[in-house]
Amino acid sequence: MNLRCRVIVSCALGLCLAGLPGCDAANETTGLDAPAKETPDPARAEASIREAQAARIAALNRRDVDGAVSVYAPNATLVVPNATPLTDPASIRANYASLLGDDNLAMVVTPTQTWVSAGADFAVTTARIAVRNKAEGDPVAVDSTSQSVWQRQPDGTWKIVSEYNVALPAGDADADADQADAGAAKEDSEQIAETVPAG
Repeated sequence: MNLRCRVIVSCALGLCLAGLPGCDAANETTGLDAPAKETPDPARAEASIREAQAARIAALNRRDVDGAVSVYAPNATLVVPNATPLTDPASIRANYASLLGDDNLAMVVTPTQTWVSAGADFAVTTARIAVRNKAEGDPVAVDSTSQSVWQRQPDGTWKIVSEYNVALPAGDADADADQADAGAAKEDSEQIAETVPAG
């Protein structure tokens, strides 16, 4: 090897070796540089979902369509008895607008169970739903069970990505109606007791 080649190789090797400490330093991260990874907390996730359910039920009781549909993800699918699946926000909203826009309809939603994944990113909830139409000449009683799949969103909120409602057989519906009527009677009596002045 002539002198010129040796100088070129030496310079190239020197540049490579000089860059190595910088590369090592660039790859080092401190605890302050790396984002902290959140530890999954299924109990906290369940509490957040229960809050979302309570807000939804409150919206249903106020006949607030926007509040009722706010728990659905933009890509959610809603399946209701005797209808084609609703797969876009507009059709889900129209379903709730029709339901909540009828003053003769009363709906009671009772959450029953919640399961949260170990990673606290998905959850499944179940509920019983009782719908009553008290219009004269057109009494309707529809009872169903509902299963909802929730997904934690990037902002930490929980949204329903899939909800499947199944109408219950008449025998189950009658038993639920009796329980709902008994519960309503108890609530009415408690409300009456609260409004009656003492003494």
